Amino acid sequence: MKTCDLRLTRLVSSDCNFTPLVTRALADGKFVIGFGQQKTHFVFVNSYSRFLFLDDEPKDVVKPEPPKKNIKSDTRLMNLLRQTVEAVEDDNGWARLGPIGTHISNHTSFDQRNYEFIKLSDLFTAIDLFEMKKTNDLAIWVRDKKQSK
Repeated sequence: MKTCDLRLTRLVSSDCNFTPLVTRALADGKFVIGFGQQKTHFVFVNSYSRFLFLDDEPKDVVKPEPPKKNIKSDTRLMNLLRQTVEAVEDDNGWARLGPIGTHISNHTSFDQRNYEFIKLSDLFTAIDLFEMKKTNDLAIWVRDKKQSK
């Protein structure tokens, strides 16, 4: 890595032996994606640009639809979303959804699909702790309901 510009590298490991290499790649401005199970330690998960959980499920078992988790009780998620909105908000407390997603991607390995939401806007809507509005240019804006009072 010191002398060449790597475009694509694959590392396969069942533990965090490659964390220093991941850290170095991130320092060099690379986008690093990790894959693993839900039991993966959060320190390892957070060392990547993006981490996707790929837990295996037996194909012959029919599993009933799981009830939606109460994501409002996920303190780490709530803190992340509130701090991100605050970091990119305008003078009125509104933040555009695009910069929110960019800010989150630049600071953590968060992926809304790990919470069973395809779009970040769907996650904000489901939480119901944020106001949302669409402007004429179809931009989605978000504001923390606590801050708007």
